[in-house]
Amino acid sequence: MQRFLMLIYVLLGFVTEIGGSSLKPVLTGPSKAYLRSQVQFHCEVPGWTSPLTFELRKDTGDLIRAENNIKATFHLQVTEGSEGKYYCGVTGGQTSNSIQFHVVTPVIGASVSSDPDPPILYEGHKFSLRCLVRKGTHLSFTWHHDQQQVNASSDIYRLSGDALTVDTASERHAGTYACTAQNMMEVNPRFSSSRSLHVIVKKYISTLKLSFVVFSNDSSLMANISCRLARGSPPVTFSLLVNGLETDVKRVDSLEFWSVRPVSLRLDMGLAQCKAQAETQQLLSDPVPLHVVPVGGALRVMVKYLYDVDAVTTAARLTCFPDRGTFPTFSWSLNRSSLPPEGDAHLVMQNGQILFLTDVSSGYYRCRARDSFNDSSIWVESEDFFIQKTDLSATPMEVIALVFCGFLLMVIVGASCFLFWRTKHRNNSCKHCINHEIQSDSMPRMNFPAGVSFKPQTVEMKTFIVNFADQTRPAPTTL
Repeated sequence: MQRFLMLIYVLLGFVTEIGGSSLKPVLTGPSKAYLRSQVQFHCEVPGWTSPLTFELRKDTGDLIRAENNIKATFHLQVTEGSEGKYYCGVTGGQTSNSIQFHVVTPVIGASVSSDPDPPILYEGHKFSLRCLVRKGTHLSFTWHHDQQQVNASSDIYRLSGDALTVDTASERHAGTYACTAQNMMEVNPRFSSSRSLHVIVKKYISTLKLSFVVFSNDSSLMANISCRLARGSPPVTFSLLVNGLETDVKRVDSLEFWSVRPVSLRLDMGLAQCKAQAETQQLLSDPVPLHVVPVGGALRVMVKYLYDVDAVTTAARLTCFPDRGTFPTFSWSLNRSSLPPEGDAHLVMQNGQILFLTDVSSGYYRCRARDSFNDSSIWVESEDFFIQKTDLSATPMEVIALVFCGFLLMVIVGASCFLFWRTKHRNNSCKHCINHEIQSDSMPRMNFPAGVSFKPQTVEMKTFIVNFADQTRPAPTTL
């Protein structure tokens, strides 16, 4: 009887332990898995070595699986309805911790969309790109611009989710863009990359200039007129205006336009202007007279020397200026021998107008000029100009003497001006005294105290003025 009571007591203790708080199961398993894959959840009571009945349930309360064992392993085929919160329990015991499970759809079909569409805009405007996918969940996105990855911390792009935004576009934002979408999985992540999308950022047109050159066409003279933009994005519609009237209109895929017109020597053909028309802009160039003057008159040569730190001539620049001539070409000679356009010690620039001597050779230099459009025109020559290599540091006394002479000249000029001002001031004072005397004689007589007389003083003043006038009067010339 005592043994039977003891057995009942043990059985009651066992049941109490099963229903007590010590039977706390623990659930382990993945938090994410791809659609149509298989996952495993494990449920056990730590430290328990006897079989128990484990149940896997979802947050909806539905029973997913049940298993009697020391620890349970539940196999699950992932479907679209598998997403949710899972937990397990034991019969008559507590429930375990919960696991939020996400169903990940593998990413496919990445592409880029733009706003505006198509992605063509002018600088200063905003554009936005989005990375779209045909399927896929739990994604992260990576952008590439001209095959270089866009840094998330860049100050010229703004990244947010699947979007890339540029608030103020410039020329550097133009190019090709592509995105890559990736499932955020630690194991076996899936990728999908888009095709490249070309973003065009147009530049506003600016600085329109007109210029022309003249060439000979058999017996006639033609002007090749150029209209050129400093910057902008083609296509551009150019127009040539002569005296305000359009003579040629053309739409080109460049920033330059050419037009040919006949011209005549010494005849004013009017004012030419260029007009450039873009989508949102219109520019007009400054007018240029279509007037061709042949080379003539005298030629002047201006020289500028360049010295090193020791005041030794290291180079010289000679520039030739004709009195007239719209399109001159130049040549140079040294000691009556022609100089080629380039040499070991010289260089000719600006259509020959400038001769730059990199190594100054003393001698007589001369320039010639004629019309560039007429090979049979006569050369106009300048006088010989002597160039000598000098060393300023070798003649310090000459420099000091020159400075001293300049200072002495300034002193002489200053003293002369002072004496002239002094003499003029004295003459003005004398004239003032005469005028004052005349005004005193013409004034009405006033009553002064007895014994006071001003007449003798007045007579003495008149006498002084007369004497001064006699002294300053020029002596008579004896014939």
